[in-house]
Amino acid sequence: METALRRSFAGLSLLFAIAWWLTAVSLAVSDDRRPLPLGVTVLFAASATAWAYRGAFVRIGPVDAWSAAVVAVTVHTIYAVQPYAELVVGLRCMTTAAAVILAVAYLPRAQGLPMAVLALAGQIAAGWQEGVGSALQGIWPPLAAGVAATVLAPVLRAAGDRADTAMRVDEDTSEAAARERAALRGRRDFQRLLHDDVGSALRVAGMSGVPTGEQRAEARRALVALTAGSGGAAGAEGSGDVDLVPLLTGLTATSVSGVPRPRVTTHFPPELLVPHDVAAACTGAAVEALRNVRYAGAAHVVVRLSGDHQALELTVVDDGRGFVPSQVRRTALGLRDSIGRRMADIGGVADVRSRPGHGTTVHLRWAAPVPDASDNALGQARGQRETLRAAAGDVRHALAAVCLPYLVVMAVVAVIQTVGTPTLLGHLVWYLALAAATCVLLARADRRITGRVAVPLLAVAVAGAVSCLLVIPPEAVRDYRSWPIGAVTPLLALLVIVRPVRQTVLALACEEVGIVVLIALNPPADESVVSTVAMALPTMFAPATGVVMGLVIRRTLVTLGEAVLNAHRHRMIVVATESAVRARAQQHRRRLREIDAQIVPFLHTIATGDGADDRPDPAAVRARADRLAQSIRDELHLPGVLDGPLRDLVGRAREAGCEVTIHAQADDAAALPDTPARTALLRKVLTAALTDQTTPGELVLGVQDGPKGRTLSLVTMPGDPRRGAALHAALEGTPHTLEDSADLTWAEAALPERVRSGD
Repeated sequence: METALRRSFAGLSLLFAIAWWLTAVSLAVSDDRRPLPLGVTVLFAASATAWAYRGAFVRIGPVDAWSAAVVAVTVHTIYAVQPYAELVVGLRCMTTAAAVILAVAYLPRAQGLPMAVLALAGQIAAGWQEGVGSALQGIWPPLAAGVAATVLAPVLRAAGDRADTAMRVDEDTSEAAARERAALRGRRDFQRLLHDDVGSALRVAGMSGVPTGEQRAEARRALVALTAGSGGAAGAEGSGDVDLVPLLTGLTATSVSGVPRPRVTTHFPPELLVPHDVAAACTGAAVEALRNVRYAGAAHVVVRLSGDHQALELTVVDDGRGFVPSQVRRTALGLRDSIGRRMADIGGVADVRSRPGHGTTVHLRWAAPVPDASDNALGQARGQRETLRAAAGDVRHALAAVCLPYLVVMAVVAVIQTVGTPTLLGHLVWYLALAAATCVLLARADRRITGRVAVPLLAVAVAGAVSCLLVIPPEAVRDYRSWPIGAVTPLLALLVIVRPVRQTVLALACEEVGIVVLIALNPPADESVVSTVAMALPTMFAPATGVVMGLVIRRTLVTLGEAVLNAHRHRMIVVATESAVRARAQQHRRRLREIDAQIVPFLHTIATGDGADDRPDPAAVRARADRLAQSIRDELHLPGVLDGPLRDLVGRAREAGCEVTIHAQADDAAALPDTPARTALLRKVLTAALTDQTTPGELVLGVQDGPKGRTLSLVTMPGDPRRGAALHAALEGTPHTLEDSADLTWAEAALPERVRSGD
């Protein structure tokens, strides 16, 4: 924000320097050459040049404020001692404005306010000989500039604090959202790991006739996946491009007991670089498709890969027995999640086609997202407003600080001058309408101001400003009777900030050309060309000052806003990525701890062959693998619900002959049960159904989405009064329905609603 103030003053100083250097040339070539006026003219021109340089490339500080005050008092003193016609009030106002702006913006209030008052008093005293009214009226430009600087400086400085606060709030919100998304993604990843790697290894271990080497390879693959994920690699998003071909090379179909391993033929390009997440998803989906081949009785599998960095197609075709895709259970995770959703997560598509007797084709497609032209256009249309808002918050405050002081003071000047020059009455009405329109635009500056509003308003403003030269005497260009020319300054400053620059600059150019033409057609009498130019410069620079200040403010705010947005975006990416990695790694480690006690040691035994002599027989190993595979299926449907004791309880029930079925029919099984309250209720229900009761012959626990939310249902057969009483106690306080008969015990209950973050 300090840069905005500094560059704004640099642009203003440059205009002052140009005007005073031209005036110095006029005084130097004048026949009535006077050393003192020429000296102070060169003094201020040089000082303004130095301020412009320091503001643009160095810095502005208290030293500049004190020097501006000294120069302003010197100029006014010399003018009071030796009045000179070329030093018109418009020029003298520039010296006062520079001193006032620097005093209020760069000095402490206790020093800045007296310094500004001193500069204004010096100008009044110097012009006192021209009349009290003229002297007081002449201070309106520096007075308005001082008010604007007084309001604008704290507004801009406070904007930086607001931007920092907003960024911190956004960071906290984005980090929380990233953690939540990462936790869900972590649950999904772990579900896939359980289904694809761990479940596959256990199923292979539970099959008879599968070679020991293949059992060990599957177990090692599962252990590697579990270990890598617990270290955070599973949760980390890869960066850069990866060659997909080496990842797919060497894939084989898993054999099944009594069925020869299918022969795999591959058709791959030499190289295919794709983003890391795309490579991981395609490889995982292809591996799962090849694992499913073992159930198809296929003899031959063909894997084809084609495409480039922007799009690819991967096809796995087998000649097995095939199946009917529409008859696959909705709760089956292999096709739906490990293949379909895995591709959907990267913006790809998985198409599975099969029919009995004709094999199966798994077709995976991915294409890099194409930017939407309409979205780009919308982003460009919103870009300026977004960057201004990022830099200054509500941009109306900053614009009001620049425009309103000039509007108010100009209204007073317009009324006073119209009383003395009745021919300006029409321009007074014009100005009041223009001021009202400017105020309306100020109120709407936080929204888009269309060209259909801005362009006609600029045309009316320029026409009214230039036409005043037709109703005032030629020599009036040197005093405030030419006030309509500067009256458009607030409007130009406003529109050059919120509208395309070319429109306002074109309007300014039209106004300046009009002024030059009319003054050339009707120049002041008895004035040389140089004197006429020097006389007209302050009048011509009045609207130009507003445009230059607006341009500098606009550019500075836009640059600052872009820096804020870019820094914020980069920070969000870093925060979200780091948070996601931590959340997904923590999720993986937590879930791994839940299954580690039973499954990981068993996989380690299979992978290494340790303890082979201690195993009773291969049948016992297969039975153990089958029970653990059933446990994995339970975990896939109700992630995180079955802790160690409950898993043992369900396992003992199965060993006692109970057929336990756990399933979930929900929009996102990975998100089940997704709250501690739901987990606790499900555990209570399962525990009540199996503890201290006669082991049922069959138990079915289901979770499903319904019109009234997520519900659980439990059916045990046969019925048992003690089981019914235990379930009633477990469901107490929860809306439920419970029925018990000799044939079955049935319970249905609503799972607790999820509490939203921040509620």
